[in-house]
Amino acid sequence: MTVFLRDAVPADAPHIAALHARSWRASYAPFVPPEVLEAPLEANMRARWDTWPAHRLILLAERAGEVLGFVAAERGDVPIVDNLHVDPEMRGGGIGERLLRSLAARLKQEGVTELLLHVLEGNSGARRFYRRLGGQEGPAADDTLLDAPVRMVPMRWSGAAFDALAADFGEQPGKDA
Repeated sequence: MTVFLRDAVPADAPHIAALHARSWRASYAPFVPPEVLEAPLEANMRARWDTWPAHRLILLAERAGEVLGFVAAERGDVPIVDNLHVDPEMRGGGIGERLLRSLAARLKQEGVTELLLHVLEGNSGARRFYRRLGGQEGPAADDTLLDAPVRMVPMRWSGAAFDALAADFGEQPGKDA
């Protein structure tokens, strides 16, 4: 079956929250205390997504009505990708790249010329993924994730790197690929 990208809508919130929790458990276990990822995580994610963030651009990847991934960015002078998650069972199939490139393309249409995100310092796989897509790393800094101390590395796309990320690769949300 084909994976489609589309704009997320408020009715998607429960599916996004569930995927968000699954993804955090699969990705963040080595970096945060175990209790952060226990049962309260679902409630935290539901609360996070219950109020639909109108000021954010959120794209979904889905197949046959099942949410396989999502990307969300806070709009601003330099938009910040605050979430890029793919179902753990679907990783490695290009969904994350399609979501990030589609997001950048949409933002570029809005006049954006840069994009920023933060990734856990120890998440070497994610850091490699973002560098492969042209992201430039900045210095790591202390932060928190669900009240747990972590170190985060900023990744920035600007200039030619942003243009390459946002380049039209034949895909727009609402179409299959």
